[in-house]
Amino acid sequence: MVRTFTTNIYCLYLIKLSKWLMLIMPIVALFYTDNGLNDFDIYVLQAVYSISVAMLEIPSGYMADVIGRKKSLVIGGILGTLGYGIYSVSSGFYGFLCAEIVLGLGGSFISGSDSAMLYESLAAMDKKQWYFRFEGRITSLGHFAETLAALVGGFIAVSLSYRAVYLSQTLIAGLAIPAALLLLEPPRSNVIKRPGCGHILAVCKESLVIDKKLSSTLLISSLIGTCTLCMAWTSQVYFVNMGLDEKTITPLWIFLNLTVALVAAFAAKIVNKIGQIPAICIIIVVIPGSYILLGTFPLALALIVLFIFYAIRGYATPLLKDLVNRYCASETRATVLSIRSMIIRVSFAVLGPFIGHISKGYNLAFALQLCGALLLFLSFLAGLFLFITLRNDLSEKQQEKVLV
Repeated sequence: MVRTFTTNIYCLYLIKLSKWLMLIMPIVALFYTDNGLNDFDIYVLQAVYSISVAMLEIPSGYMADVIGRKKSLVIGGILGTLGYGIYSVSSGFYGFLCAEIVLGLGGSFISGSDSAMLYESLAAMDKKQWYFRFEGRITSLGHFAETLAALVGGFIAVSLSYRAVYLSQTLIAGLAIPAALLLLEPPRSNVIKRPGCGHILAVCKESLVIDKKLSSTLLISSLIGTCTLCMAWTSQVYFVNMGLDEKTITPLWIFLNLTVALVAAFAAKIVNKIGQIPAICIIIVVIPGSYILLGTFPLALALIVLFIFYAIRGYATPLLKDLVNRYCASETRATVLSIRSMIIRVSFAVLGPFIGHISKGYNLAFALQLCGALLLFLSFLAGLFLFITLRNDLSEKQQEKVLV
């Protein structure tokens, strides 16, 4: 097989598919319970996963910049497969704990490296202006896969067993290994000559403080990423709080997920149609503002708000990732993208419990309104910082250059 940088695109599609085709999602809580875990054990496992990913995000991203994005993706694929393999043969808390740590490590090696590989592959073909389009397609594929997985995973569980779902998940995760091995490492104009902890800190300082253009794009991208990740969990809590049952929640979840997938597939065309600056303004207002409306409107109107939220999310993620990539240095791209992922995970770890705490003391509606007001204020400040630092780059001329 002759490998080209075009081949990289299809290999990255397969890696995304192996990551997002989560057959276990419909039955994960049932599988835990069937193996004797209680609610506290389940929360501990998820906390361990989140912490392991967050702690390893930047070091693994930096390692990808040092040893190469292909090697990082191969390591991530192997660890991801191993993690689900451990799940498949385990039947207690400590076995699952080990699996979550391995999965967290594997996820951190893939996070950042995949987007960096995509951008650098397109740059090698002199097509980096197409990154937004392809990032949208990969995001779309992921959400389509997630929707399909919910149906397939439930079918396997009913037809065979919960453990059969984890065995099947192991095989799917394994698809990332040959896909990563087939990747062709793109050339880079510069490489890290003296790697070390000091350089990692220097990259963090450069990205978050010194380089205003990069820090402004990182800030808005991380903030909106936190809003969308938190809404994925908050919407489920909201549905239950409104008295909806599983038969109603499942089709709603599928519909919202398909909305993201469809919009993401045409993200570049949509932004090109409405304009880059208006598209960013809509993100800044609607994404955080939806929390306020969700806590204010009755159920019927709230569902419309959620539909609009998920539709805008479809183009927001690839658009904001594209902005970050434009101002990254090639030799530290994976590290910078990992900084973004780490900020999102840490912020989510604070925001989620905050909503839960306020909801417990008052009610969910008030918690959503308070959280939304805070997020809207922060989003406005981040957006103002972005437009001040990128006022020339976000001109109509620049917009046409990026999106054509």
